[in-house]
Amino acid sequence: MTAAALPPPLPQRDWAQRNRYWFLPLLIMASVGLLLGFVLGIGSLVIGQLKSSPAYIEGVKRARADPEVIAALGQPIEEGWLVMGSFRQSNEEVDVTINAPLSGPRGAARLWVTGTTRGEGWAYTQMNVQLEGSQRKIDLLDAPAD
Repeated sequence: MTAAALPPPLPQRDWAQRNRYWFLPLLIMASVGLLLGFVLGIGSLVIGQLKSSPAYIEGVKRARADPEVIAALGQPIEEGWLVMGSFRQSNEEVDVTINAPLSGPRGAARLWVTGTTRGEGWAYTQMNVQLEGSQRKIDLLDAPAD
């Protein structure tokens, strides 16, 4: 009796070929997740830098102490999380421009602060609160901070 010839073995598929239907979407989702995490991390660092600047802290203090802002927004006045702006340093001079959301029980507004320092204190060229849905701006340059 002669032995029947066996067919050649099927080629072995590697792990990626066996799992291709879920591997590719998983790879895409992981890449998007890493990219999103990187962008959010950089964004939180920038927002943290702006929120920790003396110009931002001074602007929020003055807004919370100003009677016009309190009358328009109510109390307590809360800071929003999406702070925008720029922070530029050249030699000993620091320029900062900040646009930050504020809100209270009666409404919302944007805090605008522009200032410069050379190390011995801040000189502000703009510090006001613009009420949302209105062109009205409340000037905070002359308001004392508590």
